[in-house]
Amino acid sequence: MLEDRNRPWGLTRLSPLPAASPAFYESVHLDPRSQRAVYVGPGGQPIEAGKHGTNKETKKKEKTGSRGDGKDPAPPDEVEVTDYDND
Repeated sequence: MLEDRNRPWGLTRLSPLPAASPAFYESVHLDPRSQRAVYVGPGGQPIEAGKHGTNKETKKKEKTGSRGDGKDPAPPDEVEVTDYDND
């Protein structure tokens, strides 16, 4: 192991990870029909895994380009913009 004076500064800032909490399920498998994970509890019954960090997607159209400030302006372009909101 490197001596403290020879170690990169970032390595001197590391600390051990805290102990993990025990899993709330015994096993997990992939449902072939829905392609979703199925968590199985201690009694052998599927359990709800809770909410995950999924996003809500919204799309809107924005017009870009000329605003009509000249003789014979080109028509504006229409662009679809996708935005993501947390659940």
